[in-house]
Amino acid sequence: MKGIFLNIKKFLLLLLFLGLLLYSASALKADIFYYSWEYNSLYNEKIALELELKSLKKQFKNEVSSLEARIRDLENNIDNLNNKIELLQKGRDEDNRLSERRIKELEKVRDILKRKSSDREKELINENKRLQNQCKETIDKLRDDFQKEREAHLEEIARLKEQNEKDRTKMQSLVANLSDELESIKKLTKSQRHELDRMATQANDLEKQLSVEIEKGEIRLKRLHEKIIINIDDKICFDTGRAVLKKEILHALDKISAILSDYPENRIHIEGHTDNVPISNKQFRDNWQLSTERSLAVLNYLLKNTKLDPGRFTSMGYGEYQPIVSNDTSENRALNRRVDIVVVPRLKSTK
Repeated sequence: MKGIFLNIKKFLLLLLFLGLLLYSASALKADIFYYSWEYNSLYNEKIALELELKSLKKQFKNEVSSLEARIRDLENNIDNLNNKIELLQKGRDEDNRLSERRIKELEKVRDILKRKSSDREKELINENKRLQNQCKETIDKLRDDFQKEREAHLEEIARLKEQNEKDRTKMQSLVANLSDELESIKKLTKSQRHELDRMATQANDLEKQLSVEIEKGEIRLKRLHEKIIINIDDKICFDTGRAVLKKEILHALDKISAILSDYPENRIHIEGHTDNVPISNKQFRDNWQLSTERSLAVLNYLLKNTKLDPGRFTSMGYGEYQPIVSNDTSENRALNRRVDIVVVPRLKSTK
């Protein structure tokens, strides 16, 4: 590019030189053919032209210098662009190398992930099989448990049906007894009715005085037509296998003793009862003896009240043979271990 501009410069200088030669030849020729005043005029024109030529040369020189400076700038720009292009090319080559390396790394990762995915898929399949087997085992176990529970429920239903039949028989017997009582009530004399009314009043007094113990479930009061039963739980009366009264029951027995003394016409039966679990120790040979000794322990404490007539009292031990419920559970056996204080009025015969 620089050589082309130099050739143009030389060509322009050559043209300028040829033009000056032609102009000089024209001036010499004019001296031959023109007058002096014409010559002066031409000479002046020549001077003017030379000045103009000098100005043009100077202008041309300045333009050439400007063009050369511009050419140098362009050449510098070209060199800079070439350098940038070279740098860009190097950067592109480096980027290509990095891209290729990254692609290879990603391909390796892809292959690893593919292998891991395959292994994970196998693990998931095995886990799924394991869960299926576990679910099957759980379902089988639940089915077996359900079957056992169903059989247990059927057995319980059968037991309840049997118990219900027994209870129905008892209820029929109770209804029959109540019917007999009703018939006997119809035959009661005026004095007998008065005695029964006194029994009802006595039952009310007992309920009022023993309300705390009744609420705790330690004492149960039953009202029947011809008697009142004060049922005392053995757990507040005696320790297991013993017939010595505990301190916890003494206050309640004092209340019962005071109320019984207010109704001197009644007969009092003290009844001892046990569950069906046999007892055999140095003190008691069987449940008969245990129930009897417990009945006597209550009787002896009540008779400490001198207002009570011992002739009105009877002590009995029934052992395990008069349960109020079946002895098939620990709760029921606890209910059967008891001492009953039975209050019976002295009703005169209606005959």
